[in-house]
Amino acid sequence: MIKTPSSLHYAGVASLAMALASLASPAFAQDAAPTALPATAAADATDAPGSEIIVTGSRIERPDLTASSPVSVISADSIKSVNTVTVEQILSVNPQFSAGLNGASNNPGDGSATLDLRGLGSQRTLVLLNGKRLPVYDATGSVDVNQIPTALIKNVQVLTGGASAVYGSDAVSGVVNFVLDDKFTGLKLDAGSQVTGYGDGAQYDASLTGGFNIGDRGHLILSTNYSKRDGVKFAARDFSSRTLCSEDLSQSCGSSNTTPTLFSIPGGGLQQVTAAGGLTSNYGTYNYNPINYAQTPFERYGGMAMWNYDVSDKVELYGWASYQHTKTVQTLAPTATAGYPFNVYSDNPYLNAAEQEAFFDKAANPQLQINSDGSSTISIRRRITEAGGRIETHTNETWQALAGLRGDFFDTGLKFDASVQYAQVHKHTLLENDLSYSALTNALDAVSDGNGGAMCRSADARAQGCVPIDLFSANGITQNALSYVLRNATEDDRTTQFVAEGNVSGDVKFLRSPFAANPAAISLGVTYRRETADIEVSDDYASGDLIYYGQGFNIPNKSYNVKEAYAEFKMPLVQDKPGIQALDVETGYRYSDYSISGGVSAYKFGADYAPVQGLKFRANFQRSVRAPNLYELYLPKTLGTGNLGTDPCAGSGVTGTTAALCLAQGATQAQLTNGLISGPISGQVNAFYGGNTNLKPEKSNTITAGVVIEPAQIPGLSLTADYYDIKIANAIVTNSTSVVVAQCFASGDPTNPYCQGIHRSTVDGSLSGGLTAGVDTLYANVAALRTRGLDFGVNFHRGSRSGFHYGFDFAGTYVITNYQVVGGSVIQCAGRFGADCDIPTPKWKHVATLGLGWKNVDFSTRWRLIGQVSEDADTQIQTNRIPAVSYFDETATIRVNDKYTFSLGVLNVFDKQPPIVGDTSGATSVAGSTFPTVYDVMGRSFFARVTANF
Repeated sequence: MIKTPSSLHYAGVASLAMALASLASPAFAQDAAPTALPATAAADATDAPGSEIIVTGSRIERPDLTASSPVSVISADSIKSVNTVTVEQILSVNPQFSAGLNGASNNPGDGSATLDLRGLGSQRTLVLLNGKRLPVYDATGSVDVNQIPTALIKNVQVLTGGASAVYGSDAVSGVVNFVLDDKFTGLKLDAGSQVTGYGDGAQYDASLTGGFNIGDRGHLILSTNYSKRDGVKFAARDFSSRTLCSEDLSQSCGSSNTTPTLFSIPGGGLQQVTAAGGLTSNYGTYNYNPINYAQTPFERYGGMAMWNYDVSDKVELYGWASYQHTKTVQTLAPTATAGYPFNVYSDNPYLNAAEQEAFFDKAANPQLQINSDGSSTISIRRRITEAGGRIETHTNETWQALAGLRGDFFDTGLKFDASVQYAQVHKHTLLENDLSYSALTNALDAVSDGNGGAMCRSADARAQGCVPIDLFSANGITQNALSYVLRNATEDDRTTQFVAEGNVSGDVKFLRSPFAANPAAISLGVTYRRETADIEVSDDYASGDLIYYGQGFNIPNKSYNVKEAYAEFKMPLVQDKPGIQALDVETGYRYSDYSISGGVSAYKFGADYAPVQGLKFRANFQRSVRAPNLYELYLPKTLGTGNLGTDPCAGSGVTGTTAALCLAQGATQAQLTNGLISGPISGQVNAFYGGNTNLKPEKSNTITAGVVIEPAQIPGLSLTADYYDIKIANAIVTNSTSVVVAQCFASGDPTNPYCQGIHRSTVDGSLSGGLTAGVDTLYANVAALRTRGLDFGVNFHRGSRSGFHYGFDFAGTYVITNYQVVGGSVIQCAGRFGADCDIPTPKWKHVATLGLGWKNVDFSTRWRLIGQVSEDADTQIQTNRIPAVSYFDETATIRVNDKYTFSLGVLNVFDKQPPIVGDTSGATSVAGSTFPTVYDVMGRSFFARVTANF
């Protein structure tokens, strides 16, 4: 059932309508730059020989033939007006985007910033720089937009829906094209700083850009940049400093990996060590929120050179070279034994009397697992707080170079563009302070040294420096013992991209409609692209011996290439006739031959119709494809964590079919009868991820239809409304752990493939602890995805810089549906959040900006609204509905002598706190009891910027 927007949404629309009506006054001569351009103003022409009109969605350079796909444009002024340091900050508030990885992504997160159009995954959003493909930052196939400095951005163009016929693979949900100012002349210094109202979370950035002519034929731009962002931990905010139960928002749902040690005893349940040397079932949990980052530390520096040179009056040499270095640090909760099983011997000198009885008295507890050597298998849950947090440091280096020729194609009247580009990304990850399972096993197996102390039982382990460790008392762990059991790991990801492409485009002068003045236009081209990935991990990481970081894998020298040919055609059928101001049609086709999966086709059909000047209807159909990336193909089976709200086998009262399924997965009847199986730890269980070399390309169909209104009676006004419908077949996904569990227990059949992928602990029947318990979530072509909705846009700008001027910009998206079909079950995520859908996907989201100015002074107010969402089908928590959340931002800008620009602003003016959902909802993206990648966890912030032009 699709719910209608809340009354708040209607109030918002009414307010916008009133604001628009108030602005409809007599026209002024307009020369003020808008903060966001209307979709029909995406073309940006230049007069230089061979220069191109960069219009996302088409390679045809005719201003009269605008693309029928909806394209929205975000100007450089919009980016600077809210002190954007990284580009995902401005795009994440755009209603067409869902939250990707960003500065609030501590766990999960890898230091990158990604873009996710329509919530279909960052791997399905193609990211371009001046119309050229950007390199992915690792084998996952996503682009880290931290590599894009904001200093040279002229505008950002966002195309909704598929565009594979024009750009090739990955353009399934859309395209984001960062257009750089390659004609900048002069010297510009830009700098800004920002701090929260709490006095933390400082951000700094500065750039210096110079552009100058080389004689009368060439132009060179040099730019350098530096950015830094301070980290802020959840401990610094009262609302996120405590781990909360999602079921009732109480404080008893921290991690069962706690301090002092908690034992999971077969037949005896969970028992915690007491300070007095006993055991108690009344155990305390570990509060893991304070040590995690709400805003991760970030540092970036780099530079870029852009050039063009007129080889002749008809041919231009152009290119660029760039380097960016980024470093992000993440701190996670201290490592723990994670419920792993250990064999404990009765001669261990650290055992107290209560532990001796609980571990070895089988007469009192027949369910104890006593092994043939007399040891007892016990699962141990001990948070190693003495080690501090786990620290992940991600360092990325990105190099990219491009060179090309463009200009007139002999005397044919056509234009050509031929280029080659090479990019390399090196991602180095340092993982610190995790436990070695083998070393810990040796250290726990202690015996008396004969002198009143203890030593490791194994002589070989002693020879390698083994130090016994005491996890059986409330005493702390010695530094020597820590040094022996702790390990660091490293991973180096190297990806490269080589692209060679050539394109010819222009008018087909012999093909002209008898009802149109202008001829048809065509674009023909070929592309060769090669992607490589190489992953090298340290020996400790490759061994699978690390308890929390799991196992890393060496994936050496994997690659694929694709050869493509494409054609695009546009033709005006009717121009300047009564009732038909313009009627244009377009089509396109691309054939791609992948070395890993064979040939696939992508194509498009579109048309636009303008009955009169200022009114245009547009429609487009796109068949797009996405080939599996190297990560999806070659990732070995790897142990990690997945989200799960509840385990059907946990607790008491498990009977009938459910009990039969639990037994088939490895649980024992005694565990079920006595309710000894514990549920997910902090909403997470073990999950096994892995690639699949049999994957096929996924295919999508996109339909868009809309209207653009630019009435001549109201100069400066543009209204847009567009419908989109994106369907993806054979989608490459890893089923979430919650989906696998739900599908298994819904089937009632232990032979069901989903049930076959669930493996329970041999010690306590849970889905956590050890290297074998967990849920299989391998990549496969098993899903169908669909999202459809409506986009609305309003742009209205009037007045002159010489006097009073004003503007209003609005972009809103209503999501009608957003679902995934797996195994015949539909997972609806429009207006939902939780264990199935993860991050909130509101049905309504908008951003609106009102600007007022007098001469060189401007004021702007931005309103960001994230609509209401409710818990999904597999989530049952106290905060079952998150109401709509509004944020307001204010900026004042002063321009002095056309050389200096000063800006002061406040973000989140009313210090709106994020909604609290607790930490055990099963949603992976929850941190600090909220969704920090969606809602503002930093609070009110103040910023200042200065730009100096020389």
